[in-house]
Amino acid sequence: MLAKIIHYLCFSVGIGGGVAAMLAGIRAKAAPGEAVPLLRGIQKTLGRISFVAIVLLWLTGVYMVYAIKGGWGGLNAFFWLKIAAVLVLTGASLTAQYFTLTASKRNPATMGPIMAKIGMTASGSAVLALIFAVIAFS
Repeated sequence: MLAKIIHYLCFSVGIGGGVAAMLAGIRAKAAPGEAVPLLRGIQKTLGRISFVAIVLLWLTGVYMVYAIKGGWGGLNAFFWLKIAAVLVLTGASLTAQYFTLTASKRNPATMGPIMAKIGMTASGSAVLALIFAVIAFS
């Protein structure tokens, strides 16, 4: 039960953090110059928190597959669609983290639209993962 609680909390943190980071990015575009570093810092922190949440989602999810379902066998197609969406989410999150860590080597003007697309991909795949999970386990 604890794994399931952690799993759901991490999903909530990941979705909430992703949406909040997107909103901070939108606000940063129109913010006065002195506010931009603060908003970008908030985005960066939210991104890191969301990434940790994804790692915990993987750990608790794999644990629950074995503890509750007895392994990977017998899981339905919607479960595997959920896993595909989670893989896209994980890839987007890893890419965002990489770009954030290497930001000093990149042109900030070109990274904004790229990071926005990564954020939309991550959010969309997270929503799909949730929908497929609900169907898979109903």
